[in-house]
Amino acid sequence: MGHFLIGDADFEYRSFATFPLLAHVLGVGRMFCAPRFELVDEEGAPLDEEDAFLAELGEAAPQLFLPYGEDLVTLPSTADLDLVLGHLLARLRQADVHIRVLRDEGHDGARVRWSLPFVWELRKDEWGALLATIQAALPGETSLSLEFLQAEETEELLDRLFDPDTPLGRLVSVLPETHAFGLAALAFAVAHDMPVFTVEDEPVFYTFDEGGESPRFMSRLESTVLAAPEETRIEQVNVHADSALQALEEERIADALADAAQARAWTWGVRDAAAIAGAYRSSATAWLEAGELDRAITDASWAIYLEPDADAFDTRGIARHLVGDVAGAIADYTSSLELDPEAARVLSNRAEAFFDQGDDEACIADAERSMALDPEYATAFVWRGRALLRMGRADEARADAERGAALGDAALWEEMGAR
Repeated sequence: MGHFLIGDADFEYRSFATFPLLAHVLGVGRMFCAPRFELVDEEGAPLDEEDAFLAELGEAAPQLFLPYGEDLVTLPSTADLDLVLGHLLARLRQADVHIRVLRDEGHDGARVRWSLPFVWELRKDEWGALLATIQAALPGETSLSLEFLQAEETEELLDRLFDPDTPLGRLVSVLPETHAFGLAALAFAVAHDMPVFTVEDEPVFYTFDEGGESPRFMSRLESTVLAAPEETRIEQVNVHADSALQALEEERIADALADAAQARAWTWGVRDAAAIAGAYRSSATAWLEAGELDRAITDASWAIYLEPDADAFDTRGIARHLVGDVAGAIADYTSSLELDPEAARVLSNRAEAFFDQGDDEACIADAERSMALDPEYATAFVWRGRALLRMGRADEARADAERGAALGDAALWEEMGAR
């Protein structure tokens, strides 16, 4: 039996004119692609039934987080998209038996179709940041507050947002398009007290005749890469992943990124999850060293999805920490330590995150665990010293600063010397 799949892998780059990407325009929230599945008849019309099976498929498939540039969302490379789609197609093929049952029940044309629409997500702790950006775009003395939005009735809220004769509508009408979109999203999230608010682009479904030309995704898999045996492809994945890590040790960042791209490309069609995960771990590390933090988070997430690994969690934790997601960084460092409890570097990283979170006791505890595992790890002394200094224990902090400097990290010593 053939696969009853409808879809295509050639995604379009979409501009802000088709979907205001607030993660870029306002610097708030995050963008990702999330799979959407639905059952349709042979003419492509959705079947009139709720189907938990398809919902489970969507939940099981990974999300692909998207970094952004000045004008367009920067989609990952073709190899990245093919990895995404390989997983999606694998998930969809799980639907074959289910669809066969539906056909036996009389749904002769039952098929699955899918899409990867863009999704923008806003969390409750980001309301203030979005409000400040919107406020800055309002003219004159016009003011806006969360209290004003919290007082709004939820009934017919959307109608009032776009009615210029209402207070909300007047605010929307004087804002630039993207800021107006942000205000509408914020008003809806605040009025409904939603911990997480998401809005997505309309899914684009690429349909094809099953009896006609095969999807371009399948055509791409007939590339010269796939002409090689899988063993050869895995070997090339490992060679380029190792080469990328070697280049990073030698601080050749551009070479590391190039090798990481080759490692990802050679994963096409490979069924060995460990090999693919290795490619994405090296890629995440390269992106991190290059300062491309969103890409580092994306690739580390893929590596973790394929094969949970202490180094991948640590890499993602560092990237999350650098973008300001301290809670997410702590969660990743903790996951890394569950897999490798004796990693002094990761304990020091988590100590830093605890310090930034204001938890001096936890910072000191992790720093001391790091020191016990590696008495020569300078940064652990620096973070314990910072926590001690903030707690008013200046003499102990100075001793840690001096020890850290002697081991090669003079940051705290220099700061204290300037006081």
